Amino acid sequence: MASTPSPRWASPPIGLGAMLATARTEAGYSGRALARAVGRSHAWLRGLEAGERPPSVAMAGRVSEVLQLDPWADAVLHSVAVDDAALRARRGTHGAAR
Repeated sequence: MASTPSPRWASPPIGLGAMLATARTEAGYSGRALARAVGRSHAWLRGLEAGERPPSVAMAGRVSEVLQLDPWADAVLHSVAVDDAALRARRGTHGAAR
């Protein structure tokens, strides 16, 4: 079954995922290795590269740092990043009644 973007967030710009995948490959990382390096799952990275989810601001920074993105690529990645607190609140993990 094909994945669809979350209705919570606007779709990232076309080409962002390809740019990240190219930067990852050029930096010598497999998808699993990059996911480990930034402290996320391989499924998370696949979703980011497929344009299905935006990164949090913190994760955009980690990805950019690990891949040593140039200023343009870093700006593009950060332009779609979602505030960390807002992302947690949208997922219901911040302030949710249990």
